[in-house]
Amino acid sequence: MDTVRVTYSTKQNRSLPLRFRVFAALTLTATVVGCGPGDRDTTVGSTAEEVIGGFPATSAKLNAIGAIGIDNGNNGFTPFCTGTLISPTMVLTAKHCVNAADPTKLAFLIGPNAMSPIRVVPARGAAVEPTLSGGTVELGSDVGILHLALPVTDIAPLPTAPLTNDRIGTRMLALGYGVQNTDLTRGTRQSGSMTLKATAGPVLAAIFGTFNNFLQRGAARLFPDLDPNDPAQLAELQQQFDNLRLIDGIEAWFGAGPGDAQACTGDGGGPMTAKVGTQTTVFGVSSWGFGENETCTLDGSSFASMNAVSLDFVDYETQCPLIPRAGVCDGLTVAVRCADVNEGGRRELRTDCAEIGQICGVNENNALACIDDPCDGLPPGGTCSGDVVTRCSVEGEGARRVVTTDCAAQGQQCTIDDGTAVCVTPAPVCAHDECVTGGALDANCDTCVGSICTVDAFCCNTAWDGICVGEVATVCHQACLVGGGGEVSPLRP
Repeated sequence: MDTVRVTYSTKQNRSLPLRFRVFAALTLTATVVGCGPGDRDTTVGSTAEEVIGGFPATSAKLNAIGAIGIDNGNNGFTPFCTGTLISPTMVLTAKHCVNAADPTKLAFLIGPNAMSPIRVVPARGAAVEPTLSGGTVELGSDVGILHLALPVTDIAPLPTAPLTNDRIGTRMLALGYGVQNTDLTRGTRQSGSMTLKATAGPVLAAIFGTFNNFLQRGAARLFPDLDPNDPAQLAELQQQFDNLRLIDGIEAWFGAGPGDAQACTGDGGGPMTAKVGTQTTVFGVSSWGFGENETCTLDGSSFASMNAVSLDFVDYETQCPLIPRAGVCDGLTVAVRCADVNEGGRRELRTDCAEIGQICGVNENNALACIDDPCDGLPPGGTCSGDVVTRCSVEGEGARRVVTTDCAAQGQQCTIDDGTAVCVTPAPVCAHDECVTGGALDANCDTCVGSICTVDAFCCNTAWDGICVGEVATVCHQACLVGGGGEVSPLRP
């Protein structure tokens, strides 16, 4: 479960903490870890009962709806979100379910029980709706796509359709693998009916109707630190009622009505559906709601609606899967981008810049293009200019460019090692000739000195006496043309 802390500043400059939660079951950071009842502090009390209020959905006809799991390092996958197969290789889910995870560690878990799936389909990548930001949980349009490494050909994908205002007041069906009760039971597919309350406007008005109803039924629960009997704090409650708003046409509020089920932790990314003719169709994905830890209040929840923005994102990923909007270089020379709708329709475009003697890169207008190679004329391994290494950048160092390194500033020197210019620490120079007595020598300054010090540590630790000089002949099998041999240093014991 991801928990997002949102604060609203009042005219009195007081920040009011309110806990909003996106409905993933795990915290997706650099490391994915589970979260239990004691993992976070809480600011809002909550209750959770049986979807909560849902029904088992075990039919194989619903297997287009599965769980998203992450590699648990124990030859299995831990489910944490819900997704819907919308093409043989694409799973529709929430942005918050995939935007911080390594997609190669994710998989689509098929079957009614995510703890024992009938099939596990690995992912090859993920994409999230990139054009919108902001909103209560700062996700914009909370829609993402998990691209599968293998096609699912024996399950019919579900279609998507825009959620329109004529459905406000009607009941639709949500499905997910999330928390079902206060025992935190989860992992099996459940369905629950929910009423569409609003597609824009204040969230608290969608739940409670009027400000007075909010004061009577929700204020103490959602804002326990505010006393409505205090005029200043009452004004702050009014501000929360007015300012906590859905993104118009992008977020929709479901539930909190008579007979409604409740989305909860682990249902994130799960579909909100309705029949269109005889076909179950997806109109949105579960996004966020109120609560603490893994429990959820019964105030309903926000779904990221299918709308012009999210449907355009789905179309883009269908035609140009995993290609960034700005394009990308495939290797050094091939430029790849997606054609725009005004370029004859979306499709993958590829150009090998090598055909015109250039490479793929970013031009002066910060656009993907064929550009002159800034490393033209530079040997592949770089060069040494005195103690300065001049080379071309390598993968992982950003845009291709000429890089220089002053080895001398690091106490090193530039040398060519197997065709590559590198900084190396120079070997120590012997303080005096090994055939002359004197101070102790560095074992690394000469091969012969090193051999002598291996058998006679005194020569490198204390002094280079006549015995050390004599060992030039006995150990190194070299003749000394100068110096004596055999004298014992007065420092030797």
